[in-house]
Amino acid sequence: MLNVLATGSLIRDPERRHTSAGKPYATALMRVPSEDSEAIMVSVIAFNADAVAALLALAKGDALAVAGRAKLTTWQKNGEDRHGLSVIADRVMSAYAAGKTRKATRDAEEATA
Repeated sequence: MLNVLATGSLIRDPERRHTSAGKPYATALMRVPSEDSEAIMVSVIAFNADAVAALLALAKGDALAVAGRAKLTTWQKNGEDRHGLSVIADRVMSAYAAGKTRKATRDAEEATA
């Protein structure tokens, strides 16, 4: 298993799902640009409550970064081999989440001042 930090943009809206035991999780598909080849498609799944919430706060086209364990994947499309990653995201970060965190920090500092 690889540990990765991948940055890219969502190519469709994240989806909320539930395990057979009823535990919520989220899935998404993101496009990660590559310097010397075609973009890499990254399948993201999040089980951690914070990562699920952060992922579900986003929509198609939003930029994000995910950190977690990854596995290389391969499939064929039109007879050509395609390659990608499947990531179990422990952390999901976006400009939206960063702004929300900064605001909460400022509010806390103002409350104690």
